[in-house]
Amino acid sequence: MSFFSRDSVIKDMNEAADRMGLDIEDLQEMIVDVLEDCLNKAQLILNAIETNDVAQIKSIAHDIKGSTANYGLMQPSGLALEIEKKCETPAAAEPAGQLLEQFKELLTFKLDED
Repeated sequence: MSFFSRDSVIKDMNEAADRMGLDIEDLQEMIVDVLEDCLNKAQLILNAIETNDVAQIKSIAHDIKGSTANYGLMQPSGLALEIEKKCETPAAAEPAGQLLEQFKELLTFKLDED
């Protein structure tokens, strides 16, 4: 299942670069590191769900929400918000799994290349 198209992600990144006052090349240099960090954090959320560490789930989801929104990645940001809202229930596991898969897909796009 595909969550994104590379073209739509590049369009969102261009808008984010404009909003941040950056050249797209500068944003491209940072995006892969951000996505890898978010991928690791998504896995930490899944681990925290298994141990019912609500504070950890909420904190990490909040961090991902902000990071991804800053880069124009609104779909993962929305999932992180959903996890943040559902962090005290088992319902957080489904969007957390989707979030992990979205970051894996985004990393296949090689967004740091033209």
